[in-house]
Amino acid sequence: MATEDARYRESSQYQLWSFSPTQLAAMREKTNAAARASIAGRLASMPPRASTPALPEFLTPAEEALLVTFNTSELLRAGDHAEMSDEIKATAAAFFRRFYVTNSIMTYPPTEMLMVALYFACKAEGVFLSITDFIKTFGRENPEEIIAGEFLLCQGLRFAIDVKHPFRALRGSIMELSALPDIEPARLAAAEHRAREILRFSPLITDAYFHYTPSQIMLAALSLADRGLAERLIAETFHYVAPPANNSGADTPASSGPDAPAPSRRSAPRSDGEDRTQIIGSHIRDKVLGTIEACRDMLSKELPERREHWTNKTVIKAQITPLRKKLNKCHDPERWNLVELQRARREQASKKADSEDGDAEDGPAGGTVEADGAVFGGPLPRDSKRRKVGKGLDDPFGPAL
Repeated sequence: MATEDARYRESSQYQLWSFSPTQLAAMREKTNAAARASIAGRLASMPPRASTPALPEFLTPAEEALLVTFNTSELLRAGDHAEMSDEIKATAAAFFRRFYVTNSIMTYPPTEMLMVALYFACKAEGVFLSITDFIKTFGRENPEEIIAGEFLLCQGLRFAIDVKHPFRALRGSIMELSALPDIEPARLAAAEHRAREILRFSPLITDAYFHYTPSQIMLAALSLADRGLAERLIAETFHYVAPPANNSGADTPASSGPDAPAPSRRSAPRSDGEDRTQIIGSHIRDKVLGTIEACRDMLSKELPERREHWTNKTVIKAQITPLRKKLNKCHDPERWNLVELQRARREQASKKADSEDGDAEDGPAGGTVEADGAVFGGPLPRDSKRRKVGKGLDDPFGPAL
């Protein structure tokens, strides 16, 4: 049976949307450069505006990242307003941040796409809301504003809509720790509450989902909530209990190696003075601890208390408003309006389909049906007799014998 780690490595989240920090930064720089070149070409072909230079100042990758982070916080606030579940908000945030890895915020409007991400996340999590009810929740009137961006979002996600979250991992870890006799339930409850608060915000507004697995994110959040419990859980995971001494070992599975059985952590409790030198894969344990510590540092930069930072009027005026003004001058003139963009693409697709139908009737390269026979070395034979559909075909099994 495949391990949980092996199953995760088969998921689209790992294969398509997991990057190192260097890879992710390079992708964002590439996306920014492509958007600048594309928008510059479109703006250059338009008549110049009298009061502005021919080409505006474009957003930098760092400025785009700041706007994506701010709009992610707005998305979470919108989800709270609509009383959506933690899973829906987390999925929407993952969709939104994934979309703007390969698409520039200068190309497609973030305020529209965050609403599209929220609506599509409801579907992805099995909650099917009426589009009319959804837009009323946010005081909107035109459902086309949401519908126009759905397929665009799917394309940006590479049609990988499964998002794995750390919420279930947290519940499982608390259950594991509750089986240990020397941990107070009140301490567990407090740690779970704080860790869940962190998971609802910190990994969603950072790049944690791109760099770490759900279990690593969970352990980092638990470490921020109660470092002692996180370290205890890791120690219990990598420790093993030796088989009973009175067992002859003839029919006992190997206690180490790839075929070793899973360690039992529900055997007789060990005292603090018991020898704990026997560790399964100590180098792996140290690597896991290092990864969790790095994830912990990332989450600590955006703790739940930072929600107030992103809604602070002073911060918005000093950091976000100047970037919004800059964005209004350098956005893509042809793709900024999603409804018009969808309408134009539909018309283009319709014209292309009509053109292909016309070509099909005439044959390839404007030829005739007779010319198609050249593929077989000569013209296709024609049946000069016209067969009439007789009454016998009224019976699907043919006429009477």
